[in-house]
Amino acid sequence: MKGLFKPDVVSVLAQASVAYLAVETSAGPHVTPLLFAATPDRLWFGIGRGTLKARVLAKSPAVGVVVSGSENSIAIRGQATLLDRLPASPGELARAPFALPAFASRNALEMAAFARDVTMRGGRRQALAPLSVRIDTIDVLDGWAAHAVLGWATPGGPIALPARWDARTSRARAPAEPLRSAGGSRTASACLCLDEGDGPGPLAKRGRLLRGHGHARLRGDVASVALEIERVTRWKGFEVETAAAAGSGKEPAAAV
Repeated sequence: MKGLFKPDVVSVLAQASVAYLAVETSAGPHVTPLLFAATPDRLWFGIGRGTLKARVLAKSPAVGVVVSGSENSIAIRGQATLLDRLPASPGELARAPFALPAFASRNALEMAAFARDVTMRGGRRQALAPLSVRIDTIDVLDGWAAHAVLGWATPGGPIALPARWDARTSRARAPAEPLRSAGGSRTASACLCLDEGDGPGPLAKRGRLLRGHGHARLRGDVASVALEIERVTRWKGFEVETAAAAGSGKEPAAAV
């Protein structure tokens, strides 16, 4: 067991409504907020079968996760398994019956709001695939609530860290020790997730994902990361679109 049921970790998990999952794409880290549940050595998610996350996890299962409380966060690195695709180990499949009730109980309000919003919009419910994340490392980051979440590419896969974002300078501040421990270059593909949702259900969800390259300077306990933004993904309700950042010189990207 990697400590998901230790008191300081449980306190953060109990306060959080979502967890932020970082996956590695060909264009760098990609971070999104997702509903979750916890068992002693796993985090559990439900992701759309046709999403970018599902496609990349089939090839690159290393992930980073941030779960944030009101004052502290936990940062996790682990290995993801989509349970509706082979090869899913018998051990992972055996855990699923215990995880699914926990997921449904924890997220009952959100799931009811999801059904309401789909009905209001006359949309089609997207099939969800169960995703387990085996915990390899976990860091409790005191004093670091996730006002934003930094995604960072490392040789061992993406990491996710709670961050404080200054839009005027395009800089993020994040805890330095997880970056040191992850190794790799101080210049890497990076992203910043700004979650601006304000209620249950998809129609209350909105936010931005700023993607590009980061340059990190580590001083003491704090890392200062300058982000060169190349693409911006925006979501609002069921609508998601990606475009080149103003001044990046790149062609607009297709909606994702």
